[in-house]
Amino acid sequence: MLDLIRKKQKTTLVKVVFWVIIATFIGTIFLVWGKGRDQQRDITVAAQVNGADISFEEFRTTYSNLYNLYRNLYQDNFTPELEKQLQLTRQAINMLVDQTLLLEIADRRNLSVSDDDVVQAIAQVPAFQVDGVFNKEQYLSVLSYQRMTPELFEQMQKRQMLVNLTQAQIKSEANVSDEEVADEYRRLNEKINLSYLTFKAGEFTGQVDVNDEALASYYADHQEAFRVADKVALSVVTIEPGDFLDQVQINEGDVEHYYNRHLANYAIAEQASAAHILIAVAQDASAEERDKQRALAEQVLEKAQTGDFAKLAKQYSADAATAKKGGDLGFFKRGMMDPAFENAAFSLEKGALSPIVESRFGYHIIKGGDHIEAGFTPLADVQDDVEKALRLDEAKKLAYEKATDAYNLNRKQNDFSAAAASLSLTPVETGLFTRGEAIPTVGINTELTQRAFTAESGEMLAPVTATRGVVLAAVSEKIPSHIPELDQVKAQVSEAYKREQGIVLAEQAAQQALEKIQGGATLKIVAGKGRSVQETGLFSRALGEFVPTLGNVNGLAQTAFTLTIKEPVPQTLFSAADSFYVVRLKQLQPADPNGLTEEESQRLQQTVLARKQDEMLRSQLDELKQTADVIIAPAILRSMEGNES
Repeated sequence: MLDLIRKKQKTTLVKVVFWVIIATFIGTIFLVWGKGRDQQRDITVAAQVNGADISFEEFRTTYSNLYNLYRNLYQDNFTPELEKQLQLTRQAINMLVDQTLLLEIADRRNLSVSDDDVVQAIAQVPAFQVDGVFNKEQYLSVLSYQRMTPELFEQMQKRQMLVNLTQAQIKSEANVSDEEVADEYRRLNEKINLSYLTFKAGEFTGQVDVNDEALASYYADHQEAFRVADKVALSVVTIEPGDFLDQVQINEGDVEHYYNRHLANYAIAEQASAAHILIAVAQDASAEERDKQRALAEQVLEKAQTGDFAKLAKQYSADAATAKKGGDLGFFKRGMMDPAFENAAFSLEKGALSPIVESRFGYHIIKGGDHIEAGFTPLADVQDDVEKALRLDEAKKLAYEKATDAYNLNRKQNDFSAAAASLSLTPVETGLFTRGEAIPTVGINTELTQRAFTAESGEMLAPVTATRGVVLAAVSEKIPSHIPELDQVKAQVSEAYKREQGIVLAEQAAQQALEKIQGGATLKIVAGKGRSVQETGLFSRALGEFVPTLGNVNGLAQTAFTLTIKEPVPQTLFSAADSFYVVRLKQLQPADPNGLTEEESQRLQQTVLARKQDEMLRSQLDELKQTADVIIAPAILRSMEGNES
C-alpha cells in the first residue's frame, strides 16, 4: 500500500515538474509567419527552413509539450473544441520555424552555447535534484517517464538556450528616450468624454410594414433559420441499482481491493493552519503611508516575539473576521491564500513567527500552526464509506446485467414490451426531444441520445447507464429535420422580419443624424423630443476597447481618441448588437504633467521598453520570413488544415 501511494505521488510530481521545465525550454514565441517560398514537396522531416531540418521527433515533442501545458492550464475546460481552436499543430510548427530562424541569426552573430553551459543549466533544475543537489538517477528517471532520451533533451536544451541568448541580444538593442516615456504617459492619461445618441432597432419595428408578400420573400431567403430539428421520442424503463443492494455479497478483501483501486477518492490535500495579524495597506496608498504601516508591523512583530499573539491580533489586526479569534485562520489548502502569504505559512514550524510578509492586502505577521501532509485517508477511517460505495458499484453491475439479459432475450423479436415485462417495469414515454435537449425522465445522456437519433422508429436500444440507473429504451417516434410551411411558423417569421427591418431603419435614422451633426447641428437638436443625449463621462485608453455606459463597441474607443476639438465628429457610425451610435467629442482632458513622477516614469520606461523589444524581435523575424524557404511535411499540412476547418 505504501509503495502504491509513493508511486502515485511520485508520478504526479514528475508530471507537474516536467511540464514546468518544458514550459521554460520551449520559449514564448507565437508569431504568425507567412509562407514565404514554402512548397509542398515530399520531405522525410517535419519541416525544413532554408534547408535546415526540423525532425518529426522535435515536432512531436513540441506538440506534446503544448498539449500538456494547455491541458494543465484549462483542466476540465480543455475540450476537443478548445483544442481545435488553439490550433496546436500550427503553434508547434510556428515555434519551431521561429526558433530555426533565430538560430540563423545566432550563427550570423557568432553566438554560441557551450556544453558546460548546458550542463550547468540542467544541474540547476530542481526536478533533477535530490536534497538540492543534481542527481543523475533522478535526471534519467524524469526523462524516462517522459519517454525522452538524455541526448534529445540536452539537444533541445542547448537549442533553446541559444534561442534565448539570441532573443536577449536582439532585445538589448532597444532603448527608450525620455520623450517616448512622456508620450506614453500622455497617451495613457489623456481622458475624453463623449456625448452620443443611441438608435435601437426595437424602436423602429413598429414602423415596419408587414404583408404576406414581404413575409413570403423573406421566408424564401431565410428558410434554414426556421428549420425544425430532428426529434425523437422514446419508451423507457429504468432499472435502479438500489433494487439490487440486498443481493450484493462482499468480503473484507473486496473492500480493500476497491479502496486500492479508488485511492484518488480518499486523497488528502496538503494543509496548514496559521494565525496572523494584518496591518492593512490600501492598494493606492502613497509611499509615505506604506512606510508608516510597515513600521507599525515591525513594532507589532517585535511585541509578538515575547508577548501574547492572540491578544496582539485582537488589538492590531485589520482582519476583523479573524482578529476576534486571536488571528486564527484554521486549516487551508494550497492555492487558497495570497501566494506570498501561503509560501510563508506552509514553511513555518508550529509556533514560529514569520518575518513581515507583504501581500496585496498589506503586511502580515504569521504564526505557524499544525501541518497536514498530503496523503490518503486510511481505510479504517473510511471503512463504511468504502463499503457503501462498493455495494452501490456492485448493484449497478447487477442492474446492468439484468437490463442486458432482458435486451438480449428480446432483441431478435425487437419486442420492447416483452423486455420491460420481464423486468416487471412499466414503460414511460419521454415525448419528443431534440439532440441538444435533456431527455425527459432520463436527463442529459450523450450515449442514449446518439443511439436514439441513429436508430429506426420502433427499434429497441441496447442498455445505457444513466444517472438514476440503467435505461432500456425503444424509439417510439421519429420526426426528421424539415423546413416547415410558412403558415406553421408565420408568427416567428414575422418577428424575425420586423427585427431585420428594424435594424435597417435604425441604421438609416442614425446615418441621417450623423450627416446633420457633421453639417454643424448639435446632438440635442438632432435628438428631438423622443431621444436623449447621453454621455460616457471621462475615460482613458487604459480601459482598452471598453467605453463607459456603452461597453465594447467595435472600433469606437480607438477612433474616439483620434477626435479633436476642431474635428469632434467621426466619419462613421458605430454599432453593437442591434443598436447604432452617433458620437461626438464633448471634452478632452490632457494628462496632468505633475503625475509623471520619477516612479511612474520608471514604470512606463519598462513598459515601453518591453513593447519596443518585442517589436524589434518581431520585425527581424518578419523580415526573415519574407524570403525564407519553408517546406512543411504534407502530413502536417493536412493536420493543420483539418484542425482549422
